[in-house]
Amino acid sequence: MVTVAALVTLAALALVPTPFYLVAPGAAVDLTRRIVVEGRAPTRRHFFLTDVSVRPATLLWLAAGLLPGTRIVRRDALIPAGTSQRDYDRILGAAMDDSQHVAAYVAERAAGLPLPPPEPAVVVADLRPDSPAAGLLRIGDELVRVGRRKVRAPNDVSSAVTLLAPGAAAHILLERDGRAASVDVPTMPTERGPRLGIFVRERGAAASLPVAVHFSLDDIEGSSGGLMFALAIYAQLTDDRHPADAIAGTGTIAADGTVGPIEAAPQKLIAAKRAGARLFLVPRENYGEVAAAGGIAVVAVSTFSEALAAIRSPAARR
Repeated sequence: MVTVAALVTLAALALVPTPFYLVAPGAAVDLTRRIVVEGRAPTRRHFFLTDVSVRPATLLWLAAGLLPGTRIVRRDALIPAGTSQRDYDRILGAAMDDSQHVAAYVAERAAGLPLPPPEPAVVVADLRPDSPAAGLLRIGDELVRVGRRKVRAPNDVSSAVTLLAPGAAAHILLERDGRAASVDVPTMPTERGPRLGIFVRERGAAASLPVAVHFSLDDIEGSSGGLMFALAIYAQLTDDRHPADAIAGTGTIAADGTVGPIEAAPQKLIAAKRAGARLFLVPRENYGEVAAAGGIAVVAVSTFSEALAAIRSPAARR
């Protein structure tokens, strides 16, 4: 009877929800066969996109937060309050689609293929139900400037708002239906500082690409794989003949080649080490979170050019 009672108790605890999520090291996805550049052969190098495992924490699963490399975070630190899981998944899916196209654009332009210079355009993708921007901003608005910061990549929006005093309004210059406009949007407090309560994305860098690129990544969401997508594509385009090795990394990428910050860098580093990678590329803003790691070379990068230099350097992989 004691055993049965214990099992019933465990089953009950496994069903009791909490306002927390578990963020743990996930998979290191080898992009060698997941990205196919039309007319090009795979390289001997293995480029790993590093992922994290994110799951709701029931009372029972909260104990897993004690495992090495696992973090317990509040749900609203991952999914904005008032946003359903379904809507959030849709936004992440759209971010993945955008990151793939932008990564291909960056790689093909870096490889010397004929493409126009980038024209960064960051647009409003969605608004939280409780967003103070409701009625002021619309889906599809192109954000030109937030405060004093020129908006060239999605990360510029949050960076600009973070500099504002709590409760201050953000002065935003935008384009809507081909016309310039400006609005003052109040900010809202969150665990990560002031926010506008909006989701933004980078509009496609080019309508068409000289070389078709095919992705098989239905199990991955979000935009943090952009840097590794671009490196894997570039290697195929340039017939990379470097020795076979394993390169892992993380980071968003903008049309101008800027590498942007991500979440959960320590968990992604663990995934890279488990995959046997010898080099881990990380956005410069996240470097402090993983700088002390042993057993793997960690290199901070701010641009695609810096990432290329890092993977070409033998010293970086010792």
